[in-house]
Amino acid sequence: MKHFCYIFSFVFLLFSCAQTPENVQTIDSLPEIFPDYIGVTIPAGIAPLNFNVKNAEKVYVEVKGSNDGNMLVKDSYANFDIDKWHDLTLKNMGGKLEVSVTAKINDGWKTFKTFDIFISRDSLEDYGLTFRMIPPGYETFAHIGIYQRDIHTFNQEAVLDGMAIQGECMNCHVPNRANPKQFQVHVRGRHAATLIQQNGKRKLLQTATDSTIANCMYAYWHPSGKYIAYSLNLIHQTFFEDTLKYIEVFDKASDALILDVEKDELILYDKLMTKDFESYPVFSSDGKKIYYCSSKPYVTQGILDKMRYSLIKVSFDENSGKIGNDFDTIINAEKIQKSITHPRPSYDGRFLMFCQADYSVFPIHHKESDLYIMELENDSIRPLTEVNSDCAETFHNFSSNSRWFVFNSRRVDKINNLLFISHIDEKGNCTKPFLLPQKNPKEFYENFFFSYNVPDFTKDKVELDIRAFADEIYSDKRIQVRVRRN
Repeated sequence: MKHFCYIFSFVFLLFSCAQTPENVQTIDSLPEIFPDYIGVTIPAGIAPLNFNVKNAEKVYVEVKGSNDGNMLVKDSYANFDIDKWHDLTLKNMGGKLEVSVTAKINDGWKTFKTFDIFISRDSLEDYGLTFRMIPPGYETFAHIGIYQRDIHTFNQEAVLDGMAIQGECMNCHVPNRANPKQFQVHVRGRHAATLIQQNGKRKLLQTATDSTIANCMYAYWHPSGKYIAYSLNLIHQTFFEDTLKYIEVFDKASDALILDVEKDELILYDKLMTKDFESYPVFSSDGKKIYYCSSKPYVTQGILDKMRYSLIKVSFDENSGKIGNDFDTIINAEKIQKSITHPRPSYDGRFLMFCQADYSVFPIHHKESDLYIMELENDSIRPLTEVNSDCAETFHNFSSNSRWFVFNSRRVDKINNLLFISHIDEKGNCTKPFLLPQKNPKEFYENFFFSYNVPDFTKDKVELDIRAFADEIYSDKRIQVRVRRN
């Protein structure tokens, strides 16, 4: 036994020495790392911000907390121990982590300038994110699914996927203000249905009626949980050849309405179902207003570049389910020659975030699409220049405490939509976004052939019995919604 210990100690010492940097060259520049986490602001307890160093065979990464604590990683990439990382970030809330990188590159060791990662005082206690993952092809639904990711670890699991309900397309999954106990998702295909799940009880609705143009689609909950705002969209796609732009998604008609969740009734409003195209209705944080997007009709693909959506608001009465006559065009698309889509209010009532593109109702395919923010106290608007890139930014949602938001961006490879998170303070100032952490980021993202879609935060895990839900979908048993006019 004693002999074994000597051998073990010698091997350990030999290995340690072999890994120790020698003849280190000091480089007066920051390391090239993927993802670019240099100078980002993160919440304490987020999954480790593991990163790869360009062309590095081995790395030494030392992390020191400005308040307390440190950790050292010796690996082929910065692969932080998750428990030590959590402990270090919690100790340094309101401070920062100083990251020193020494890497073996081309048979020589180099040490780079230290960079900072800032730890916000604002927590992110939500469990994680839900999102749809969709492959680049458009031929089949088999590999489309809705997933949830624990943002404090690297754990991801399916909420609902195409293998469980084959031949159907899942989209428009929406929790109520990050509360997964109130959750809805629409299934398209031969067995179309709208799932409403509240406190573990679910029902499948047939939302197509003789009085409406389509099933309910884009959704947003009223804070009370009594209503869901929907748009009804006749969606079409056009594909292009010999151009950098390969697809345009557009509507041939669209209306907005409200579902009374308790009564299974669609509430129709003549002023939200006009010859114009109404889409993306959302409730304000107090539930007293509806924001929605509206465009003049465009029905031929030859004039798709004319489809520009204005942002409009109108009052809503929770007790009666009626809207007011106080329609207010907040942003006039024709005046600014831009299209406004995907309005999302922060839950603290301070802000409204939206996408602005040259045209389109579906800006995810528009390189020029950027995120903008409106301060609701004075209706001032500005682009989020500290967040936007030269690629499309879209599909944003706030955390439950309104201090963080997630959004889609193509900035990494110009092709796939990946998830980024940014901090927003009470004045609307945002920090440099960080890419959703992965265990081995380079390996993961180089082999990731999906796009993230419609991300949202959830306070807890979404609990859905996939097997039971699949049986219900294929049974075609539906509650047919009734219609009432207001």
